[in-house]
Amino acid sequence: MLGKLRKYVNEILPKTVGKYLSKIGLTPNAATTIGFLFAILAPTLAYFKFFIAIPIMIVLSGLMDVVDGAIARATNKTTKFGAYLDSLTDRISDMLFFLALIFEGLNPYLSIIALGFSEIVSYARSKGELLGIKMEGIGLLERSERLILLFVASILALLKYYLVGNIIIVIIAILGAITVYQRSYRVKKALND
Repeated sequence: MLGKLRKYVNEILPKTVGKYLSKIGLTPNAATTIGFLFAILAPTLAYFKFFIAIPIMIVLSGLMDVVDGAIARATNKTTKFGAYLDSLTDRISDMLFFLALIFEGLNPYLSIIALGFSEIVSYARSKGELLGIKMEGIGLLERSERLILLFVASILALLKYYLVGNIIIVIIAILGAITVYQRSYRVKKALND
């Protein structure tokens, strides 16, 4: 959904932010790890009722997820392990963000359903790409959109608008289900062609 913006970011960031951060010694895998540490902090701080940290950790983790790719492209250090590490930590980070929202007071059952569809969205992409089908940009709810919605839900929960926050979680689940369908349709169509 944010494909056009992603294309712009992928062209500009490596030449600017990626180049600068690589010069000060930050590697793509280090950026991925830092982003993952922010994700770990989200439920940890939420458990201790430091709820204001949740949206901040979501933003910082999401930024590092963009930065790691920018550094990799700026330095021509894109590696298969780096891609694997990025994908793996993204999946675990999603789980940690939903856990933080549960600690913050959002419905655990809805959160588990939304998390499940989020993980299946990612699985559908990786399985499709294993079959040799380009999957980037397919579907309504890629990770960037999911992080934006998680950020909004965390702000709403912080303000104690739990009903609206839970509606956002339901939207994540519904958009996730639609995205799974869209990606499955894309795979079926590509394989039939």
